[in-house]
Amino acid sequence: MNAALSTANVALAETLATQLQALLESEFESLRAGTLDGLEDLQSRKLVLLEQMAQVAPGQLVKEEDLPAEWMGFAELARDCRRLHQRNEMLVTRKLDAVRGALTALQVSSEGLIDETYDRKGRLSWGGAPRRRTANNAYQDV
Repeated sequence: MNAALSTANVALAETLATQLQALLESEFESLRAGTLDGLEDLQSRKLVLLEQMAQVAPGQLVKEEDLPAEWMGFAELARDCRRLHQRNEMLVTRKLDAVRGALTALQVSSEGLIDETYDRKGRLSWGGAPRRRTANNAYQDV
């Protein structure tokens, strides 16, 4: 039997997977709330857990049907961790897309015009030549 499939490692692997689940939930809450302060710490803790799991649990090279029955609980936990990771990844991707969209809206086009933005009164502006500020109209939009 493969050393990674030893039943002696099952309890430790399940404990690590459970810790990873909790960490992934914390990561999701931080991402959702926009509190990015602790995200770096979560990432480093996640990396440590994954490294520990890689040493005691069977990897992707072992087919699930080849797993002994003792490892099925771990396999279920690992699938759940993958699902949680994918959920977090989708949230990050959506937030990045929103930021890219905002940046694109604010970027200056090749003509030097702003394509779409808001004026000082909060009205949507669809480009057009920016008005030149003079002493006479400097505070006109305010």
